[in-house]
Amino acid sequence: VQHFMVREDGSHRLQRVRQFDTEDAVITQLLPEHRRKGFLAVGQDGELQIYHTTAHRRLLSESLLPPGQRGIATIGPRGDALLYVGDDGMQRSWGIDNEHPDISWSALWSKVWYESYDEPTYTWQSSASNNDFEPKYSFSPLAFGTLKAAFYTMLIAAPMAICGAIYTAYFMAPALRRKVKPMIELMEALPTVILGFLAGLWLAPFVEDNLTGVVTVMLVFPFGILAFAFAWSQLPLKIRSMVPDGWHAAILVPVAIALFWCCFTANDFLELMFFGGDMRRWITSELGISFDQRNSLVVGIAMGMAVIPTIFSIAEDAIFSVPRNLSYGSLALGATAWQTLVGVVLPTASPGIFSGLMIGLGRAVGETMIVLMATGNTPIMDANIFEGMRTLSANIAVEIPEAEVDSSHYRVLVLAAFVLFLFTFVVNTIAEIVRQRLRVKYGSLL
Repeated sequence: VQHFMVREDGSHRLQRVRQFDTEDAVITQLLPEHRRKGFLAVGQDGELQIYHTTAHRRLLSESLLPPGQRGIATIGPRGDALLYVGDDGMQRSWGIDNEHPDISWSALWSKVWYESYDEPTYTWQSSASNNDFEPKYSFSPLAFGTLKAAFYTMLIAAPMAICGAIYTAYFMAPALRRKVKPMIELMEALPTVILGFLAGLWLAPFVEDNLTGVVTVMLVFPFGILAFAFAWSQLPLKIRSMVPDGWHAAILVPVAIALFWCCFTANDFLELMFFGGDMRRWITSELGISFDQRNSLVVGIAMGMAVIPTIFSIAEDAIFSVPRNLSYGSLALGATAWQTLVGVVLPTASPGIFSGLMIGLGRAVGETMIVLMATGNTPIMDANIFEGMRTLSANIAVEIPEAEVDSSHYRVLVLAAFVLFLFTFVVNTIAEIVRQRLRVKYGSLL
């Protein structure tokens, strides 16, 4: 049984941390390793058992010594040799090949109670500046950070990309579409290191200084566009007919610019009126939500700009490829343009739209440079949108140059890459299965 001294209410107490199964062996001697968190147990009947505390597992259980014989055992400084001197003066020695004892399923994915900690935690800390350091290789905060970054990215990118693809493919005039679509697809060629650079050095300070304006844009922009559309529909037909069909998006450009300008111009006024002049401090003091300059909101916006062209291009091609005779037949039967879009065009194009979403999700999961440069790279498990994270890909990029080849740290990083590969493989497999079922389900419309 292992106990730790923990702090509680200003005092210290012994806390039972973990228990090891000795297979009913009567232990006569315990030998702790000098440099690691492992130990050897020598049994009364000659059993030799090797354990590791952090990994919470038994690594070896063998009967190597003569039963009933007493003696003294000692372990080498590097934990790679065992010397036993019996009462009869006979000396026995064994080499121990135990290079990576601190890795186990529980150490990688479960909460672990580390020494000098007050409770079990999910922690990634692969190095430190002192000799008493205990390596912590938990994948949980890294996997959580990967999913968190992908979630906020898709939350921002998916609606914009899908709605843009629908309008461009179905409503936009062909002449305008030939200009807009290549411009958006050209964004995909922009190096992500440039987006990460801009996000870290410009966007993150801008969001921090204009947080009220950013939140106001997210709330006001959709309603502003809808309000303008309603006002446009109330204008006389003579004025509305001045804009050809399919060119209405051009009118929205100055409206969108005006909405952005109004929101950010009113930033200081709204912040002073509702948040005492500092929204960041109000969020921290009143709501108890911590705020980090390089946070998930910044990552979502920056990675969204990188993912939107991918989703848009695939979804737009899928919608535009729907045979026109289906739309014409629906319209001839009395359906409106929106009813045709929702009931005929989108179901037929759904396999392609879903493929675009999954490819965008895969890029968001595997993105490295934007996450590396636009977050604090702190491996924490917090869903707060104003906190940062560390992803599997960013962790590999940060630590693999400094990892000692063939060390436990190096092997864990390679394992992290394999976990990332498995995740993308599973997502792509599920996406392909769903896409095929959608194709079978709506293929009868063609």
